[in-house]
Amino acid sequence: MGNRSVVDYSQLRALLGAKNWQAADVETRRLMLSIARADRRSDLLLTATDIQQFPCTELRTIDNLWVMCSEGHFGFTVIKGIYEEVGKDYSQLAERVGWRVGEKWIQYQEVNFTGNAPAGHLPITWLVPSSFWMYWLARFASAGWRLLLERAEACQL
Repeated sequence: MGNRSVVDYSQLRALLGAKNWQAADVETRRLMLSIARADRRSDLLLTATDIQQFPCTELRTIDNLWVMCSEGHFGFTVIKGIYEEVGKDYSQLAERVGWRVGEKWIQYQEVNFTGNAPAGHLPITWLVPSSFWMYWLARFASAGWRLLLERAEACQL
């Protein structure tokens, strides 16, 4: 396993098991930053390199927990499936999963953290914290998601 520490998924498992989607979303971000060691940088952002080198085992574990606890409603593989259905068109993906309504991108406070959210709506804030929402939308969203979905494909999720 090298010098990587063992990742503790108990908090994420408990939050997802309790269907506390918002706290689970935040915990997913914390775990991903920690796994990529991006939590050691002041900006607390995942870089393109972080995403491209994200360990498949950890990505699969996070995804499996989301998919299992949401009964196939949420998770990276759900998002990836929709992305492929819409011909890898990020705008269409965003509309299908409810991140964009018409020409308007949703704000953090508009994220639907309930089981009634569209399939693939979560997890959403793994890339950038809620305080960076507009910045996230403008600069990182499509590039970050494309990289993550490519990584999911490479990891055979």
